Amino acid sequence: MRLKNKLAIITGGNSGIGYAVAELFLREGAKIAITGRDKKKIRAAQDKWGPKALCCQTDVTELQALEIFFEKVQKHFAQGIDILVANAGISQETPLKDTTEESFNKIISINVNGVFFTVQKALPYLKKGSSIILVASLAAKQGIKNFSAYCASKAAVLSLAKCLAAELVSENIRVNSISPGVVNTPILHGLQLSEDNLKNWSASIPLKRFAKAEEIAQSMLFLASEESSYLTGADLAVDGGLSGIGSL
Repeated sequence: MRLKNKLAIITGGNSGIGYAVAELFLREGAKIAITGRDKKKIRAAQDKWGPKALCCQTDVTELQALEIFFEKVQKHFAQGIDILVANAGISQETPLKDTTEESFNKIISINVNGVFFTVQKALPYLKKGSSIILVASLAAKQGIKNFSAYCASKAAVLSLAKCLAAELVSENIRVNSISPGVVNTPILHGLQLSEDNLKNWSASIPLKRFAKAEEIAQSMLFLASEESSYLTGADLAVDGGLSGIGSL
């Protein structure tokens, strides 16, 4: 087991990529704590995973709620944090002509502020030698029509990863980011794109398919484990070849 007795925190862990990461880390011997906003899914996850997991309904944009979450984690497990996965995020279309200040700020608040303050509130509990993984996106590196707020938010996450890596290296804390491509998750289906759009997206990927959440989780396992002990300030693109030999 590659994460035996390690404590891993995963925000946005009640569905999609976060859920796949939580399940994989548990199989690899970790204890986990997840956040999520869906009360029903949080309860179901807690019932399924049992005492090796702590599942909390928490909004990462609420700083006091984050503080309470990390206090609960410390009380429940009584050990420092080895792995922090800042995964919580949203995606939605933001056409220039139609986007309101409220909808723009919502994306930035969750995808950028939520990531930064998750790391800040976790910091007192992070062990020396711990690993922080920020979830960015292929969208950070490409201009995608009607998704300017999302793309900008994920570009900010890429920058945060490098800045925080520089800031925390003296504490022997590694910070890396991961940039998934198009992943078959509830977020993708929540965009309500037409079948033609989905087919065109899939066809544009060199590997000719969307990623599975479990495939992204396997890459996160590498970043979380000692196998990546000499890696910090880096971004791992897991996008089916899009960033290297393709384009959306």
